Order: sequence, then structure tokens, then C-alpha cells
Amino acid sequence: MLDLNIEFKLDRIHCHDEGDGPGNAEPYLWSVFFKVDGDTTVVNTDDLSHVYLQGPPTVMTTPGNHGNLGTSDVDEGDDVGVPAIIGEYRTIMKPIPLTTPVLGKSEIGGMIGCIVVLMEEDNTSDSDAARGHERLDSTVRDKLAELLGTLSISNPEPTQEDIDRMTDQIGSAVKDAIKDGVSVIEWLLGFGNMDDQIGSAVLRFSHGEMQAAAGGAIPFSRRWKNEGDWELFGHIQATPISRPDSKCCEELKRKFKELERTLAIHEKRLVKIEADIDAQAKGFASAVTRAKATTIPIKRG
Repeated sequence: MLDLNIEFKLDRIHCHDEGDGPGNAEPYLWSVFFKVDGDTTVVNTDDLSHVYLQGPPTVMTTPGNHGNLGTSDVDEGDDVGVPAIIGEYRTIMKPIPLTTPVLGKSEIGGMIGCIVVLMEEDNTSDSDAARGHERLDSTVRDKLAELLGTLSISNPEPTQEDIDRMTDQIGSAVKDAIKDGVSVIEWLLGFGNMDDQIGSAVLRFSHGEMQAAAGGAIPFSRRWKNEGDWELFGHIQATPISRPDSKCCEELKRKFKELERTLAIHEKRLVKIEADIDAQAKGFASAVTRAKATTIPIKRG
């Protein structure tokens, strides 16, 4: 299994029907990217009667303010580009190591994904919308932790039922956070027309699925026929990062050993040369001493 260079992009939102009655729609998008891989997790296989995933997921949040799609005027047939700051995630995905190899396997693949919530702005205040966005971030972390607790070496990936349940729970948490933050006065001043949640989704891709694509882009889309008719488009692309060939590594190890043997031989030779030089120096010193002792002084005049 290879390391993967990931480009995860939410490209655009297409409006099939703005569904906002008179006037145009004002959509905004919340997104939270996540990955579960060898950067932060391991599969603890030290006790085969209790194998479990250990470590937290990587979670990357994005700005979720009103107007974060850069437009407040969307009509039927329009395409809205998703800005990179909320729609792009680049990372390296690594296989998840096993603490103890099992049946010759020393690592398994993880997953990467994005949780999206598409909203339509009406009269909810910026502060209440921000409260909903904060709830999204915290709920994603909580639900991912719950989900990871159910995974193991025999069940390395969540089922579609797990993902659907997680999507519903996150969507409900966001709705409740916004609703609970809106006061009666705000509701009356807004004529009861608070921001609407168009739809939410969990987009997820496995390590194996992306590696099998061999560098090709995997397109995806999600469509919600609620508060109009909206569709999100994007793609994910994983470029394999080659590991050194095992034969190459063995050859390199062999050359290192040869070099170590050569250095050891030269080191012995240097030690012998140093000893010879030391002996010669001592012999020369002794000869000089003897010469001085036998020298007869010359008497003058």
C-alpha cells in the first residue's frame, strides 16, 4: 500500500431551482474535511482478542460565514464556484500501521472525507449562524470519534448505514443549534423566515479506492431537492508516492556493509601507522639524548 498525495476539491454548486419564491437565493456552504490514516492512528493488534483503532482523526475546519460563496444572487440555472478556502483540502495520506503484524499484514488503508452542509440565507443573524457552524465542527469531531470506535481490522471501513446515520445526526445538530440560538424577537423581526438547511452529506473515500484509481480523478456529486433543487459537484485525485524498491534497498544495505568493512580495515591501518610513528618518534628522542651525553666539549685558547 502506497502513500497518496491527495487533492480534494468541492468545485461548484448548480442551482436547478432556487426555490426562494420572489427574488433570488443566497446560499452559503459549511465544510469540514477529515482523514483517518497513519499520520495520527494505528491499529493496536498486540492482543488479538481486542483489536482496535487507536488515535484521533485529522480534522480541518473552514470558514462558515454568511456569504462565503461570494454571491447573494443565485437564480435557476446558475453555477456558483466554491472558493478554495472552504472547498479545497490537500494532504498526504498514509497507510495505518499495525502495532504487531497479523498474517503477514503490517498495515491497512484508512479513509478521507468531507462533511458538507448547504444553507440558504434568510433572516438568521450572523451570530446565530456562527453558533450553528461551531456546533458543526464539534459534532463532526464527536461523531467521528464514535465511528472510529466501531472499526477494527475485520471491519476497517464504516458501512453506508453508518454514514447515513452520521449525516442525519450532524444535520440535526446544526438545525438545533441555529434554532435554539434564535430569540423570539429575532424570529418576529425576521417574520419567522430563518435560514434554511438545504441539505447535508458525508463524502467519503477509502485508501484502496483512491489507490486503485492510479492517479485519475474521481468525480462526485450530491443533489438535494429541498428549498429548491441544488447539486454540489467536486472531485478527488490521489497521486501515488512510490516507495523505494525492496531490491534497491537490499542493494543499498549491501553497499553500506561493504563500506563499513572497508572503513574498518582502513581504521586498523591508521592505528598501526600511528603506532609506528609514535615508536619512531620515541626512538629519535632517545638517539638525541644519547648523542648529547657523549659529546666532548671543545676547549678554546
